[in-house]
Amino acid sequence: MKMHEAFVLIVVNAVRERYVSEKAFYTEELGISGQSWTRWKNGERGLKAENLQKIARLFTDYEWMLANKVARNADVLPEVASDPVAEYLRLKVAIASRWIRQENVHVDWKTAAVSKGKFKENVTILRVATTYGHWSYQDIIEIRVVGITHKQIGTKKQALLEWMHDEKAQQKYLEYSKNAFVPESNLEE
Repeated sequence: MKMHEAFVLIVVNAVRERYVSEKAFYTEELGISGQSWTRWKNGERGLKAENLQKIARLFTDYEWMLANKVARNADVLPEVASDPVAEYLRLKVAIASRWIRQENVHVDWKTAAVSKGKFKENVTILRVATTYGHWSYQDIIEIRVVGITHKQIGTKKQALLEWMHDEKAQQKYLEYSKNAFVPESNLEE
């Protein structure tokens, strides 16, 4: 799998996690046609710098770096190339779990923004931020989960770690995230 293909899969998954459809994203956020979106996904055409910035905003800075690393590794590692989205999602949970064990971490829950017809509803976001002792320098990972509330897990480190290491909870998270990526067969222009 080529690096661009893996990167596109990760981006499309991020779009599908947040928006009701790819079309809602590329028409309302990027202001492009379905044909232009498809050409970009197929590596036939680039996007304007401002649209690439909008795609980057689907991720935190740390997630953006991680998505690029996974895409690069898909070029050389068959196990990553076979499912770069699952690799990216698993790494987010594994890294967030390590951060939670540290003292310089802040954890909070938030509800995803909802705008009728544009964003997905009923999504809770676990936001894990680690700091380095310097003002405004922190790394953030956001884990989107559906069907649970922060009250079910809480914000205590032990409860979060138990949830992150619970195989059933992780399977549910991966299934949700993988189900978010359902390729659209009929792109309307």
